[in-house]
Amino acid sequence: MKIRRYLYELVALSAVLIASLRIISTFKTLSSTTDEPAHLAAGLEYLATGAYTYEDQHPPLARMVGAAWLRLAGVPFGHYPDMYVEGDRLLGYRGHYWRNLFFSRLAMLPFFWIAAFVVFRWSRRIATPRAAALAVLVLTTIPPILGHAGLVTTDMAVAGLTWAALLAAVELTEKPTLAGSLALGLCIGLAVLSKFSALVFFPVAGIAIALCRYNDLRHLRKVVRYFPVITIVVALSIWACYSFSFGRVEYLHMKLPAPAFFSGIRSVWLHNEGGQISFLLGKLRPGGFWYYYPVVIFYKTPIGLMIIVIWGAFRRDCRRHCVMLAIALAVILTAMPGHINIGVRHVLLVYLPLATFAGIVCDRVLSDGHLATIGCMVVLITWCTVSVLHVHPDYISYMNELAGQHPENILADSDLDWEQGYSRLNKRLQQLGVQHFTFNPNTAGYMIAGNPFPPYEYMTAGRTPPHGWSAVAITPWRLFGRPEWPARYKPREVVAHSILLYWFP
Repeated sequence: MKIRRYLYELVALSAVLIASLRIISTFKTLSSTTDEPAHLAAGLEYLATGAYTYEDQHPPLARMVGAAWLRLAGVPFGHYPDMYVEGDRLLGYRGHYWRNLFFSRLAMLPFFWIAAFVVFRWSRRIATPRAAALAVLVLTTIPPILGHAGLVTTDMAVAGLTWAALLAAVELTEKPTLAGSLALGLCIGLAVLSKFSALVFFPVAGIAIALCRYNDLRHLRKVVRYFPVITIVVALSIWACYSFSFGRVEYLHMKLPAPAFFSGIRSVWLHNEGGQISFLLGKLRPGGFWYYYPVVIFYKTPIGLMIIVIWGAFRRDCRRHCVMLAIALAVILTAMPGHINIGVRHVLLVYLPLATFAGIVCDRVLSDGHLATIGCMVVLITWCTVSVLHVHPDYISYMNELAGQHPENILADSDLDWEQGYSRLNKRLQQLGVQHFTFNPNTAGYMIAGNPFPPYEYMTAGRTPPHGWSAVAITPWRLFGRPEWPARYKPREVVAHSILLYWFP
């Protein structure tokens, strides 16, 4: 039995290693996304000066991790007033754009490893070692996970650490110990320090677990005595990350520890109240869509994985583990009323319970011994694997087969075009010998970082295409309506699944 257990652990470790190599291989292929320079600038400002003035609606933990390489490499903080421009200048410092981007992204990879480890541990606790290995294998075939695990953003960090906090909470309720309460407090603190959405997702997911497993939480009363310990650890971890600062929080009219933490929560609230322009299914709306997240998960999730999850939901021997589906549903329902609908990355946590559940379903099917059902499961797993291999390295812009030939009519922004294709557009233009073209970049960050394009003219919001070469970035086209004509013309080719390239003689 031990040999078999070690074999499954080796399978899971191999899956994570292969996925990590696939993620790393994208670091020098995908150019910096829209938000990465801003996160790097804010992180380096904190590491270099101790100040956190650029933006407080994101906590500093993930940003500091991403900017650690820049600090170690001696890249100086430039105090530029705009954090996006400052981040671009940091990446392009002394012409080392790709080196700085590579190592900054590499520093974020442990958050993916944490997510995979917790998926394995949780699956093994409630099922079998084989189910745990299969769950990790499924996790490594989910393109949104692979795509955002390789970026200097907060999304993979909060997903992995919130999932770790939920497992720590379950383990504490089943076996209350001081060590367990310390671990839970630290996990909650780190999750919240990654992104403020953990303040919402952790409790709603915990409630979903409690409702589904009420009879299993026999020691819940004993956990109450550890609440002070958990609270103190959470508070101290947050306060420590904010350098034990103490100051006035204006909207609360009082002085508090870590004032930037409380002002950051208010900034997120105000951002959500003001909303953000969003594109979905050909429609544009300033405050987002209430059905945004169900639709985006439907199109961004491999079809094979969706079939496995639905299959398991109807299997009697998997009903006890439908708590994983309840967690995913709780996260989606909590996110739906929000007005910041700009990417599946905001609910990336959903894929961790889905992968856990899918691994258990696969294990149950294999245990049945029926060749027909085993064959169907092998086909579904192969489908997921082939899909993720086929889309490499464009995990960010992945959409399943149901999206058809024109995904730009369904989604935009960080689900499709997040400026990750600018370097490949540059390379393609050089291959074609383009000397001049028309372009509508979302930002000029890639160029500010020291990557010159061929001379280009900025594209206006006209109804008639210009002569010669034109590159249309999908996000500014869909979100800001510039230009208007691409919907009426077929592009010569699509670069990096995110930029439409035209030629009009």
